[in-house]
Amino acid sequence: MMSLASFLLASAFSLAIIWLLRVSDAKLARTAKIKRMQLSPTLRFILAACVCLPGAILIAIGHSGVFLSWFGTLTVIGWLIALQRPRPESSIS
Repeated sequence: MMSLASFLLASAFSLAIIWLLRVSDAKLARTAKIKRMQLSPTLRFILAACVCLPGAILIAIGHSGVFLSWFGTLTVIGWLIALQRPRPESSIS
């Protein structure tokens, strides 16, 4: 049961950061000609590093199976998030 909780918590944390990085992507907003919130490159780098933080914690506490499940989930859902096309009405100011 603790493994399931670890998996869900790690996945939710990482995927929320991936979603935040996607909605604040300047290049995506520029090509779609929509206005989005802008994050500094340093903050984007820190957020990208934080995506990997749950994986490091899972390895440190010895949940290698949960780590592999988390990594697979992160990969697949991350690609699905990246595949979404931007819509002008979904802009964030």
